[in-house]
Amino acid sequence: MFRSFCPRAYDQIFITDQPIVYKWVARDTFLFEVFKFLHQFAFLRYLLDGDCNVNPMWQTVLCIDEIIERKQQIYVEDTLILYCASINAYQKVIPFICGPYTRLILHGNINFHQVLRLMHPGVKKIRINANIEIPPIHYDYFAELMVNQVQGINSR
Repeated sequence: MFRSFCPRAYDQIFITDQPIVYKWVARDTFLFEVFKFLHQFAFLRYLLDGDCNVNPMWQTVLCIDEIIERKQQIYVEDTLILYCASINAYQKVIPFICGPYTRLILHGNINFHQVLRLMHPGVKKIRINANIEIPPIHYDYFAELMVNQVQGINSR
């Protein structure tokens, strides 16, 4: 019983609600294993990412249904990758995510408020390949937020 209150800790994690995506990203290939190994080293990670990109690596893949069913908190240390087809799926999983992750990658469909909940001051690199639902009144605020996010030398 106590175990369910303790978060599961992960360095790099990919979380999705799509069975096809889950099947694809859970597959380990030789080349991906080589990249995972190289990605452990800061200098090589910088070379793989380049100057203004975030190329994510993950060690674990989870399905949103598993997280919700177990009601298990997910503590992310380094990289959080989320691929949710619907805003509702993001809404379900975000309350279970915590930790000082510094790299955030978002795919699928998400709303403005969910992006804000996932971005904390420790997020240094962010890549959003998602359709973002932003109320027109918040366009300027969101643009300013993204500009401020990428101003630092360690931020992208």
